[in-house]
This record gives sequence, structure tokens and C-alpha cells, in this order.
Amino acid sequence: MSGVLAIARVRGSVSFVASRKTPKKKREPLNPDRIAHAALAFIDERGLDEMSVRNLGASLGVEGMALYKHFPSKEAILDAVAELLILELVVPAPGSESWKARALRVAHDYRAISRRHPRAFPLLATRRFNTPRALALIDRIFFALMADGLTAQQAVQVYRGVANWSNGTIFDELTGFAAAEQARTESAVPRELTALAAAQPFLAIEHFDSVFETGLDALLTGLELKFQKRSR
Repeated sequence: MSGVLAIARVRGSVSFVASRKTPKKKREPLNPDRIAHAALAFIDERGLDEMSVRNLGASLGVEGMALYKHFPSKEAILDAVAELLILELVVPAPGSESWKARALRVAHDYRAISRRHPRAFPLLATRRFNTPRALALIDRIFFALMADGLTAQQAVQVYRGVANWSNGTIFDELTGFAAAEQARTESAVPRELTALAAAQPFLAIEHFDSVFETGLDALLTGLELKFQKRSR
């Protein structure tokens, strides 16, 4: 019989009963994937400014130094988080649609990541991808664009054009969402600023979808016409 024997008195006699110890909950071992997912969840909840090895370790129930057994630095952890974000991107299979339709789909999927992870999105937009899985995904994007008939140079122009437009617009959106409540309480635009007063309704967050769509379509249509002229 396992457990600790305890003495109990029953009607003047002494008997021994077994008292069982509550088994300790087994701690899930640390590994790079668990740490990266925990870091993403931490940033989603508390933001990048609060993200430190010490704080992340505390959220995992360990000393921060324990994380250095799996990552050489905080920067390496942030690279792993950026990898998790880019891996949420869906790359359509080659030949399933035109390069323009593919670029539109990827851009919308990329923007959706920013909506799911607004506090972590700066990592996706500003860090260079250098992890194996992230690089493999970027390779699939270029492979698909070239399979659709674009040259390597044209594929890069599409990739960078869509990424730059998307990042700039998304950062503007995230700033707008954060300030939306404050903007609603601010005083109206002075009457003498007639052009700004006329434009103000269309600067509201309700028009972010339209702005994103219009600019993206103009960019890709312009590239499409440019590529067609070069092929003639």
C-alpha cells in the first residue's frame, strides 16, 4: 500500500490507516516550440514593451535563464515568434489562379494576421526572416509567382510592392483603431479647414477596408500593365 501511514484511535484502540499524498502535477518540459508559442501569447496579451526573457520565464513558471538553454537571446525568441506569424500565411498552390489573384489573396491573408495579433504584428512587418520554416514559406511564394509566368525580378516587384503597401496601410489601421475612441471625443475640424472637414468622414476606421482594397488593386493593376508592355 502506497502513501504515508497515520495513527488513528478507534474506540480506544490504535489502528494504522494509509493517507495518500496528492501527486504533484507534472510540469510540461520546455522546448523551442512551446517557448515561441508562449512568447506569442504573452505579446498578444501584454504587448512587445513588456516582453522580456525574465517576464516570459515567469509566465512559464521558470527562471528566465532556463530559456537560454533553448534560445541564445531574446532576439532569437522574437525571430521564432515572427516565424509563427508568417506560418499563418496561406500560399495557394501554383497554377490554381493568376499571379494577380494570388497576390490579392496573400495580401488579405497577411492583413488578417494583423487583426488576430495586433500587438505582435510589428515583428512580422519589421524583422528579416531567417528561420528555416519562414524561409521555406517565402520560397513557396516566389515559386508560385514564377510558376504563374512571372520572372524572378517581376516576382520580387510584386512581393515587395504588396508587402510595402500592406505594412504601411496596416500600421495606419492599427494606429487608427487604437485612437478611434479618443478621436470620437475630439472637437470637430474647424470650419475654415474646408478640405479637411470634407475628407474627415473618409479618414474614419470604417473606410479602412476600402482604402486597402483600392490601393492594392491600383498597385497590382499597374504592375500587370507594366509586365504586359515588357512582354510585347
